[in-house]
Amino acid sequence: MKTSDLTHIALSTAFLCVCAQISLPLPFFPVPFTLQVFAICFLSILLTPRQSFMAVLIYVVLGALGLPVFAGGSSGIGILLSKTGGFLLSFPFCAYLVSWTHRRFNKYGYWVGVIIGLGFTYVAGTLQLSFITRTPISAILWAMLPLALTDLVKAIAAFAVASPITRILRQLIPTFAERRAT
Repeated sequence: MKTSDLTHIALSTAFLCVCAQISLPLPFFPVPFTLQVFAICFLSILLTPRQSFMAVLIYVVLGALGLPVFAGGSSGIGILLSKTGGFLLSFPFCAYLVSWTHRRFNKYGYWVGVIIGLGFTYVAGTLQLSFITRTPISAILWAMLPLALTDLVKAIAAFAVASPITRILRQLIPTFAERRAT
């Protein structure tokens, strides 16, 4: 990996850590509203699939090691084994899927990746949440519907913000378009 790749990964991880701190607890639901999905979708547009995966994986590892990077400043392996752990553990795969489909199929691929990636995240998160809380999966899925809709809004916002940045980077950095293709 080049130094520039490592820099992109580190900056993206830091961006995700900051976005996770923008957290609002939701009444009657154990999963808070955060900007993690916005950050994951945003960096998945700008980075290659491998870089996206690595940036989000480093975020999860930092939190597991005890740095207060998860929503609300929480951290530790206990968070990964708690109600929100399934969501957190699935984030690196979501980032990879979104980035890969975006590069493979351009604009429409981003939306396919968002649906598949968030679908994977919600399945993993719902399964762990159901297991921990001993609540039927169907009840959790219905409760997740408003969260899923807000996550789609975050994905739209990420696309709206990242698309002009991508165009500018293509103009400023001639090799940016080449790196995006890999």
